[in-house]
Amino acid sequence: MELFLFFFLVLITGSALATVNDLWAISKVNDTEGYSQEIIVTENSGETLTDYQVPINLNFSNFNFSQAKEDGSDLRFFSGGRTLNYWIESWNPKTEEALIWVKIPSLPANKNTTLLMKCGNPAAEAVSNGEKTFEFFDDFEEDKLKGLVWDSESAGGGLVEVKNGICKVTVPVPHAYDSSLIYSKDSFDINSMFVVKRMKVTTGKDERGPLLRQGFIDQISSRKNEVRFQTEFANESRVRWETSYRKERFNSFDKTDVRIPEGEWYSSGIAWYEENDTRKVAWFKNGIRDVNMDYSSNDYITNFPMHVYLYAESYSNASKNTGYMAVEYAFVRKFVESEPTVNFVSDQNKTEVSTQNNAEVSIQSNASEGSISESETIPETETSAPEISASEKSPEESSEKTVKVQENQSVNETKAPEILFPRYNVNLSGIKLSSPYRFDSPVLISELESSRISTVFLSINSEDVWQYERFVKMAHENGKKVHAVLFEELNCTAKEAANSSTSSLNTILDYNNKSLAPFDGINIYIKTSSDPDSGNNCMDYIPLFKAASENAGENVSVSASLPPVYASSNIEKKLLLL
Repeated sequence: MELFLFFFLVLITGSALATVNDLWAISKVNDTEGYSQEIIVTENSGETLTDYQVPINLNFSNFNFSQAKEDGSDLRFFSGGRTLNYWIESWNPKTEEALIWVKIPSLPANKNTTLLMKCGNPAAEAVSNGEKTFEFFDDFEEDKLKGLVWDSESAGGGLVEVKNGICKVTVPVPHAYDSSLIYSKDSFDINSMFVVKRMKVTTGKDERGPLLRQGFIDQISSRKNEVRFQTEFANESRVRWETSYRKERFNSFDKTDVRIPEGEWYSSGIAWYEENDTRKVAWFKNGIRDVNMDYSSNDYITNFPMHVYLYAESYSNASKNTGYMAVEYAFVRKFVESEPTVNFVSDQNKTEVSTQNNAEVSIQSNASEGSISESETIPETETSAPEISASEKSPEESSEKTVKVQENQSVNETKAPEILFPRYNVNLSGIKLSSPYRFDSPVLISELESSRISTVFLSINSEDVWQYERFVKMAHENGKKVHAVLFEELNCTAKEAANSSTSSLNTILDYNNKSLAPFDGINIYIKTSSDPDSGNNCMDYIPLFKAASENAGENVSVSASLPPVYASSNIEKKLLLL
């Protein structure tokens, strides 16, 4: 295994990769006037969409959460002089993340539509409303199943319970063919997506159950037309499609793995749609499409209107195995294959910013390659970067200079969004991303290519490493390398530091051994210890390198990015002892 030590901190004058987060500090908003932000929604399917629900992802790079009320209840969205309906799916000001669905009356084909988002009114009351936003919605806030929204059926010991905002579709008794079912009274046309926040709980000893279904169906009694997503076995490790169109039936058998530990919540979305006269289905976990589940057929997939339903069943030879599907909310929204994209427009002002406030940027010691990655999280939205004038002076000279950042983006409803990574006046070959699926992947790859970026440093912030496989595969197909980046947040002196690193490394290495799209390398980012007694500032991290050396093997390159307080010669001597 090759073990590289690098990480020279410099201040890049006007670094475009570091300024997007600073824009919020530049723009001072008077609380009495409130805050407003323009958002550009681009229609990509080539058809005019009406009453389409668009997800707006907010994070630190595009929204200052301190401008809004603690619960986001003062948010408002406008377009064409109209107030738009919306629903807040998640809102976390501590982590600075939120997901809001906005219903837009009209999105003209292949054109841009400007939304205005406002907040900052302390007297504003909550208007987030799922029923007004979606085609169908239930958050199970009542103490029983809504009779005007759902019908239900059960067999054997099956039953449906609604309590404390959770609906449980339950098979509580270990009898053969126990089942419980809820289905919507309304039916929906093709080009719909059925989204459920759900959790499976198995309360028996048999790891096979319960068998769970989520899908579309025309009639409960005859079931002539149906699209159902079915999961079974421990951790819902067997996932398949079963579709029927009149008398023709299709069973895909096992296609993927939900990979969610038992008792953990996740979002499951079934898209049923038609594109170019071909009927298709797709499955999304936590908003990310699993391409293993993509399926199309005009012989086995109907285009007739159908109801949505949820179902739980025990096995015919159940051995004291029971359980249930817990549901926090369910909704139906409109869906097209090429969904609209969302861009945030920077504030239009001109400000002087000290480079001392810019985020630090890490550069590999091999200066001839010009590889660069952002040490702070890169913006997770398709925000166009401002024009930047990069200094060619040394880092010491640059840190004393100020740069003028001209943000003057006028976006109209026909102008296409700017590219994500324009060619800056520095030699970039690498860039760090936090979540590639916040972008349209083909567009992202294309814009990386246009900016001559050959290496992506991908921040791995989840135990579910497999969610990145599709992006890594696409990057490899386009000649890009992808490195996994792990952040070591523990104090250097903590005894469990090496164990944490070993666990993270093993997760990546296990993925590399099994995946057809393995990472090209692993980088561990180390932060300086705050403990003055920690030998020579973080020398206790030596066990981390030892763990990497023992577990990575010979086929994977592992690098560690070191703070500037390190004496590199001293570290090299200690590493020779490993």
